Amino acid sequence: MWAAALLGGATAAVAQSPVRLTESCRVASDNAASLAQILPALKRCSQPTSYHHVGTTWLSYDRFGVYLLPTRTWRLTLDNHRSSAVDLFVVQRGGTVQHHHYDPNAPDREWTAGNYQSILFTPERDVERLVVRLQDAQGVTFVRPPRLARAKVFAPIERDQTALYGIGVGMLALTILFHMSLFFAMRRRFQLIYCIHVGLLLGYGLAYSGLIHLVAPQLGSGAISDIVSFTMAAATATGIAFVIEFLGPVTPRWLRRWAMGAACASATAAVALVIAPPSIDYAVFIVANLVAMHSILLTTGIILNALARREPMASALVLGWSLPISVSLMYPARTMGLIGNGVLPDGLMMFAATMECLILSLPVAGRIRALRIDHERAAERHSMLERQAHTDALTGLANRRGFGEALERAAIAHPEPYPMALLLIDIDHFKRVNDQHGHAKGDAILRHVALHVARVAGSGAVVGRHGGEEFVVALRGYDLNRASTIAERIRIGIGQTFEEETSLPPVTVSIGVAAGDSAAVETLLHDADCALYRAKNEGRNKVMLADGPLVYAAAA
Repeated sequence: MWAAALLGGATAAVAQSPVRLTESCRVASDNAASLAQILPALKRCSQPTSYHHVGTTWLSYDRFGVYLLPTRTWRLTLDNHRSSAVDLFVVQRGGTVQHHHYDPNAPDREWTAGNYQSILFTPERDVERLVVRLQDAQGVTFVRPPRLARAKVFAPIERDQTALYGIGVGMLALTILFHMSLFFAMRRRFQLIYCIHVGLLLGYGLAYSGLIHLVAPQLGSGAISDIVSFTMAAATATGIAFVIEFLGPVTPRWLRRWAMGAACASATAAVALVIAPPSIDYAVFIVANLVAMHSILLTTGIILNALARREPMASALVLGWSLPISVSLMYPARTMGLIGNGVLPDGLMMFAATMECLILSLPVAGRIRALRIDHERAAERHSMLERQAHTDALTGLANRRGFGEALERAAIAHPEPYPMALLLIDIDHFKRVNDQHGHAKGDAILRHVALHVARVAGSGAVVGRHGGEEFVVALRGYDLNRASTIAERIRIGIGQTFEEETSLPPVTVSIGVAAGDSAAVETLLHDADCALYRAKNEGRNKVMLADGPLVYAAAA
């Protein structure tokens, strides 16, 4: 007893944090075997079974690294094994045995952050050995060593771990929401692939951290393991697909095809990990790890190729992918025995995935911003071309095409016919002005007349250059008399404007006016043209109504 007390004092500091148990033996049996039958085989450990054995498996631990104080409550946390039931046998001094049963598929089962199964036990005497029985274990390939500590020691650790996992999961969820909103704005394929990639990492984070139990407590250990395996393998596929889509033409065509093949292989491996029967589970697991390593190394090569070609976004990809690629390569290396267990602490992949998404959000957002700027510039150029196609370059008024489409838009906005008047305006003897003063003066006169007509017609009118020295005005809701008043104001006012503009030779205008129904624009235009023809024949500098007498006239 004094030795035990001394041991307890010597390891008291160790007991303040969970210790990792080292497995002393692993044997297989049928489901009917009892602890008494298996215990001698565990102690001798002459024929240990492989890690990928399918069926009932017994695990023995006789070196604890901490003195298990009797009458104190301890917690043993086990990696999420795929099994139908877990039994813990606490072998105590004197040969007494405590039996604790754990159902990994029960909705109310104990679990801890980091996707560990949790078993509480209180020994009555000194503990000599802990034996775990996994019933119907399905291909236990690699599992994290169990952790052991006083139950009260786990409480603050679980609180902190749960908070950290929650922050990581929350960041991944916010990343998806942010980039999905950008996807609906820009609809680029690399955005969708990136959102799927982050969604898979979010599923991994929920399953690995155990937070998925909060929303889906009915999921058993097998389902959780399937989610972890599928999301990680599928994330490898979406990761390489995102890289080649994001980098675009900078990646050679042969390398893009190779990468697409690797992405398809990773996606196939992800599905195989879920649907493969237990008899070939280990083989599928090894193949999936090899496929993942190939895809990860290929992704590294693609990014380095872009960096060598001085792709602007390559540096950000290197920064974002360095940590997750390094950690991803550690997992298959650990499975193959190339590195030890201590190299990969719990939550490292969760941390790497979160940092990856946060860092990669910057180049993705930068690319979207650049695309949006290009889109806005293209839209602006298109709008400018549209305006040029509908606008007279000299006067700034609508050209004949623009005038017609403006009337069509008005007809769509007001489907019911309405009163409308048309004014057709012609500059008198404009050819003579051009010949005497030059085309530069003639162009200035055209701009001057256009500005005057538009100002007098008002903001509600549609004004256009009909061709040459002719202008057309559409007045919505005007009858013939009101329209003739506007026409006369234009005719009289044009002379007054040239009195102020002494640098231009004065001109006069003749105007034809027609009024009627908005549904008969062509007829109105023809009638106004006839009225204008009459005004010019009768001496010019006049306003003439369609099919009617001269209403206003100045001295010829």
